[in-house]
Amino acid sequence: MLFCVQAATPAFMSEYDVLIVDDDPFCANLLEDLVGSLGFSARCLLDPSVVVEELRRARPRLLVLDIVMPGADGLSLCMDLKPLTDALGCRIAVTSGKAREIEEPRAKRAGAAAFLRKPYDNAEIHETLLALLGARPPTRRPAGSDVVVTIWGSRGGTPASGASAYGVNTPCVSVGLLSGEVLILDAGTGIRDCADSLLKYPGIRRARILLTHYHPRHIEGLRGLPLLSDPGFTLRFGGPRDVDTDLGAMVRDLGAKGPVDCTVLEEQAYDLDPGATLEVMFTNHPTTTLAFAIKAAGQKIVYCPDTELPIGDQYDVGQSVDRLRQFALGADLLILNSHFSPEDHASSPQKGYSSWPAAVRLAVDAGAQRLCLFHAAAAYSDAELAAQEAAAKEAAGNEAIALDCAMAREGTAFKL
Repeated sequence: MLFCVQAATPAFMSEYDVLIVDDDPFCANLLEDLVGSLGFSARCLLDPSVVVEELRRARPRLLVLDIVMPGADGLSLCMDLKPLTDALGCRIAVTSGKAREIEEPRAKRAGAAAFLRKPYDNAEIHETLLALLGARPPTRRPAGSDVVVTIWGSRGGTPASGASAYGVNTPCVSVGLLSGEVLILDAGTGIRDCADSLLKYPGIRRARILLTHYHPRHIEGLRGLPLLSDPGFTLRFGGPRDVDTDLGAMVRDLGAKGPVDCTVLEEQAYDLDPGATLEVMFTNHPTTTLAFAIKAAGQKIVYCPDTELPIGDQYDVGQSVDRLRQFALGADLLILNSHFSPEDHASSPQKGYSSWPAAVRLAVDAGAQRLCLFHAAAAYSDAELAAQEAAAKEAAGNEAIALDCAMAREGTAFKL
């Protein structure tokens, strides 16, 4: 069986130290940086509606709640969450820019252990964290337990020149998990180099291939792939339910030998390995198409290679922006479709693709740490892609929160 539905109990007692719940990305990321500077780990959550799920999953030692958030009152939320946080061994701190002399006593009556005044004061943050968490944060992950995300292919097609500094292979991204298993996201031509790399490591003998959809550019690397018929290597597949494609039959047709382990992925959460989960969302792209959010070792990787995010007065089909923003909240790495330049995007609506301005805007609104501009059209020269990348970096640099932004390059490895 490929997956099981995500369980409520996490594999680790605490995935990180502090969960920050604040709808303001600037304030949330500022506090996260302050927490990190003291040697503690933190995660930002911009949507208070999912705080219960995150508390149960990650079991942080401290929860920081903003008082004023859209649709949520932080003090009421504090009272509601107190039984759960007590059961999990988690303390609560409340933060606000309101008058301290009024709000701090109210926060204490609501069950909070501390009150943090905005704008934040470094000395107060330091004193509060030491009082609530102790002087030395415990190590949660063993040495060398980084999650490594590698870009093996990222283009929306093969460039006519057959060469590019950004790469020529179609989409394939790998995510190495702590268990030694590898997730392979999509199977464009980049999967050939990915497979060759895997076979060089005798300790890696299993992988999951997760397909966002069945467009030829996302499966073409599977045909004749030696990994499909290697009896010593276990492959399991996951992909969407599609009226035109049977996943198992497709994999066999492309060269798989013997029984094929396939799972149809629905819009829900799944357990992968101990401490690793997969969340699935449908996107705004022709045919049934998925995006993936992978959480492992305290990191969140969001992979959305194909979706159309509207710009200007374009109609937002199915509220795709809001849905994807919620899905990508707090991502450590967001790999997002940026197929078009803004000019080509405006003249090519309803193609299922986005542009770098739409990608940067969504990444900022979701509070992502890194943005990888993905799926660049084959028609663009390296000079045109460099210009798009420079413009995206400039736009990201003008935002109030820091966003590391770059065009996807074949062979790039992100160590998270």
